[in-house]
Amino acid sequence: MFAAYRQVFAEPKLRPLMTIGLLAKMPGLGISAVILLHVVSNLDRGFGAASLVSALWTAGAGIGAPFQGRGLDRYGLRKVLALVVTAQSLFWGLAHLLPYPALLAAAFVGGLTTLPAFTVIRLALATMVTEENRHTAYVVDSMTTDLAYMVGPSVGILLASQASPTVAFLVMGALLLLSGLSYLVLNPPLQKARPKDGRKPRLTDWLSPRMACALGMTVAASIAVIGFEVAAIGTLQRWGQLQWSWLLLVVAGVASVAGGLVYGGMRRPPSVFVVTAVLGLLCMPMGLATQWYWLCLLAVPANFFVAPALSATATSVSLLAPEGSKGVAMGAYASALLIGNVAGSPLAGVVMDHGGPVASFAAFGATAAVIAGAAYLCDVRLRDSPAPTAEQNEQTEVVAS
Repeated sequence: MFAAYRQVFAEPKLRPLMTIGLLAKMPGLGISAVILLHVVSNLDRGFGAASLVSALWTAGAGIGAPFQGRGLDRYGLRKVLALVVTAQSLFWGLAHLLPYPALLAAAFVGGLTTLPAFTVIRLALATMVTEENRHTAYVVDSMTTDLAYMVGPSVGILLASQASPTVAFLVMGALLLLSGLSYLVLNPPLQKARPKDGRKPRLTDWLSPRMACALGMTVAASIAVIGFEVAAIGTLQRWGQLQWSWLLLVVAGVASVAGGLVYGGMRRPPSVFVVTAVLGLLCMPMGLATQWYWLCLLAVPANFFVAPALSATATSVSLLAPEGSKGVAMGAYASALLIGNVAGSPLAGVVMDHGGPVASFAAFGATAAVIAGAAYLCDVRLRDSPAPTAEQNEQTEVVAS
């Protein structure tokens, strides 16, 4: 199993790329916690007002991701990141000085121009890693995301609570600036070749029906991941056991990394449809837990499939996107993850309020599984249809395997 990982890390420049990617993901994943504590503590506003700022950041990131991807396709890494790093430095350096109305606008612009850490690393992997090792490389990327998810928000909360939200803004901003500059120095290749005819890629060049299925699978996986977080914390709060939430999230992260290690070492892994559907189905029994330790135990099998599902969806999108459009496609992938967050969080929360833990876990788990099943049926029909080109036929076989 570990032979696959040795082959991946033997690829040139891959180790520094993964390290920079891990550092770059942490500020983006920790920004929501820092914003919440800043608005509540420094601006004396409630959590509703703080959540609105965080939501605007998320909305900006979701809208901006495909446009940043298009910019990476057309102009390359250094031109796009020069603009992004400048904008992010201004946001992280000045946001703590802004009054609430101005912070609302700044958060949306900050989201639009957030460092495309996830898009850059996935584009680079698609170019730098050989096809036989790409599956494992995407799993490693998903595992670094798990690590960033465990570290980023924790560091942001620790800095904001023990020092001040202002310190948290400045430290996390400095980390993002360092990551962006490191990307500029490393300058990993993001595509193999420019389109020979010089024509700008059109929407129909990459957003095929099968790509829509892959993006749907991404939304499903994201719904399961964010739904678990919301429902689990809501459940612990109902039981008066919220103090164990940190342990639950650590257990979930470790299980995801373990699942990624196993999945990344498989030469013929299960399809993206199977992995995502199983993730949704395994979330449903967690609502039956009656104590925090049972919840931790039932969280292990579901989270074992988180890194595999996220890496499998990223691999599908990358393989289906033609050269010259991979950036915008991976930007759309990032937006699909955010759409899943926006849909899954209220779904789990509203059902928790009205139906309790059993109904909440069942609702978002079943939703993810149903979307996976529907995407599979659509994809089967599309695979049975004649493909326009030989290259697309080859991509179809690789993704379906």
